[in-house]
Amino acid sequence: MLKYRREVSFERISMEKYNKEIDDSIADIEVGNYHTHEEVNTMIKQWGKR
Repeated sequence: MLKYRREVSFERISMEKYNKEIDDSIADIEVGNYHTHEEVNTMIKQWGKR
């Protein structure tokens, strides 16, 4: 498993938890907490140089 991968669960989550995760994600995007496609491409290219 990758070092930074979140624990993956195949159990169902509640509708409330699902909606909270969506709301949290939207809030992150609204404050600019995201990466563009170009930024991600640049990050990926750096992985091999470490």
